[in-house]
Amino acid sequence: MANGKTINRQSFRDGKIVIYQLEDRPKQLWICRIKLPNEPGYVYRGTGTSDLYEARKFADDLLDEMRINAKLGRSNNAISVKQLIAEYEIGNSRSGVTTKRVKAILAFLKTYAIPYFSERKAVALTSAEVTNFFDWRIENGARKAPSANTLAHEASMFRSFVSWCSKRGHINETIKIEGHTSSAERRPNFDSADWAILTRFLHQWVKLAEGKSGSGVRDRVMLINYVLILSNTGIRVGEARGLRWRDVESDVSADGQINVILHVKGKTGSREVVARNADVKKYFERIWELRSGERGSAPTRDEHIFSHSDGAPIHSFKKGFNTLIEAAGVERDKNGDRRTIYSLRHTYATFRLQEGVNHYVLARNMGTSVKMLEQYYGHTSNRAMADELTKNKSRKRDRLPWENTR
Repeated sequence: MANGKTINRQSFRDGKIVIYQLEDRPKQLWICRIKLPNEPGYVYRGTGTSDLYEARKFADDLLDEMRINAKLGRSNNAISVKQLIAEYEIGNSRSGVTTKRVKAILAFLKTYAIPYFSERKAVALTSAEVTNFFDWRIENGARKAPSANTLAHEASMFRSFVSWCSKRGHINETIKIEGHTSSAERRPNFDSADWAILTRFLHQWVKLAEGKSGSGVRDRVMLINYVLILSNTGIRVGEARGLRWRDVESDVSADGQINVILHVKGKTGSREVVARNADVKKYFERIWELRSGERGSAPTRDEHIFSHSDGAPIHSFKKGFNTLIEAAGVERDKNGDRRTIYSLRHTYATFRLQEGVNHYVLARNMGTSVKMLEQYYGHTSNRAMADELTKNKSRKRDRLPWENTR
């Protein structure tokens, strides 16, 4: 929905036409609202001009056209919600680049909005009817009942669609969508007991694949080190996917402590991530040795760390991870929620907060906000630490094997 303040509002033709501008629109184009002849409701259209005279002429001509349609028995508000969705798809495709969000919005609209509104006209997009639509969506989910987080995300996507329609004059910009807010429930993570079970099982998991044909052992070695790296750095799945050998380095503090540092790029931009402990160096070195053996030589610094035997990056560990946690018997947390790969990031956050890491320092390391940490991990204690995230003043370089390659 449009949130801009209405300015320069003018009414003429006995109130049948209202034209106005929106304060937050840089081009200050006029929008017209016309009372439907012989029908309830209004039609909203963008005039396509910032010139007052041209805008009034556009609105006058449109009203005359609508009166003719009314006399001939034609509807003046014939565009359907389904047609609006089709126009939204076409309009976004004209740019040549369709973003992930637009794709998600279209998937939601086609899954739920089209079946609900069907061939109903754009006038059906009222505040009351949109509320009814979300009530219907909750009862008619493709799978199980949607979570509060899912509904909040879907409400946000529908607002974007309504805003698009409003800017083009198809619907009333004052439509309100009931605010579905995301819940602050704990995200599925591994508690200390289940984490101990899982980590003890990792070596056995690899042994179980020995003697079998195919790449079972290789895949499991890659997976278990992936699990240990993500759980000890808190990086996102997408950030891990983009990691190359040149992005990992280490240094040594004055007291001899090794600190592993990752340079990642994600949805919040680029940042340096300090690993939880020096063991992370060992996990990377295992993958380095695996790849060196496969290649017959050391990997290049430009090669993706989490890669197939041919060097191509591994797109997803989802299937292998699900099989692993099921085999270990830790696929669900105490609330019965199924754990996912993202649970590794949540586990990192939980353990670090329990260990007393400062919220602000941890938020920067994870590329998130303090508010997000407090919202989702408020159940953890926040004890003060003297040396946050292995912070030290004096450091010296400790070169890793791949830092010496070209």
